[in-house]
Amino acid sequence: MIIYGRIYFIMEFFDNLNNSINFFLRNHITLSRKNYNETSIDISKYKFSSQQIELYNNLKDKYDLYLILNSSEKIFNLNLYLLDIFDKFITKKSNKNITVLDIGSKNWDYVKSEYTFFNSFSENILLNGIELDAYRMNTHFYNRYEIAKFYTKDLAKTNYITDDFLTHKQKYDYIVWILPFILKYPLLKWGLPLKYFKPEKMLIHALELLKPEGELFIINQGEEEYKVQQELYKNLNISYELFGEIEDKIGIFKNQRFCSIVKK
Repeated sequence: MIIYGRIYFIMEFFDNLNNSINFFLRNHITLSRKNYNETSIDISKYKFSSQQIELYNNLKDKYDLYLILNSSEKIFNLNLYLLDIFDKFITKKSNKNITVLDIGSKNWDYVKSEYTFFNSFSENILLNGIELDAYRMNTHFYNRYEIAKFYTKDLAKTNYITDDFLTHKQKYDYIVWILPFILKYPLLKWGLPLKYFKPEKMLIHALELLKPEGELFIINQGEEEYKVQQELYKNLNISYELFGEIEDKIGIFKNQRFCSIVKK
């Protein structure tokens, strides 16, 4: 047991060292190809599964699905899946002006689901996504920033912010947080240094940025992470509501997804 603990510590040390060096380099030498692009699905030729048809039919009368349809197959599935989740669990408020923050947006390939959902009940939305590691190289030598520019290009008042969330000060009506780093292992595997592992501090800051009557919606991966999320709530004396496992009807993910919400 002691030997295993030492091996784990050594592996963690070298992972963290490697991540620290690479994170520094990619934030000071921002290499990327330009003008990322994807081909949208051809609706006339695309063969929808019965699960996709069910989801689509459930949502088409509530939302304008043009943006989601104007996507590649993979992105269509992801956005359809998330729009269904938002529709089920996030409260719609009839405010003329709504501000929304997405924490840890990565390449923000799901932004169309957020835009479609919040735009459905507000005349004027401001949608911000914030990503600490925006210059991490992704698909075919494009970094996250360049890919996010493609996904947000037709969305009014939608901004991809390349910054540390803990320095962000703007207030929001809604905050969406998909797969927060509340365990060290996922953070290291995604290439971040351990100095950015601050689950309690980040959760507290997220609640500080919520306006009165605002909502923080969180999606966790796996039962272990979901249990740790609940422990964070309890340790910080935060009232929360659990929705349990989210059914993945169209088989996008290998791992389970769970969600919860905090209302201010």
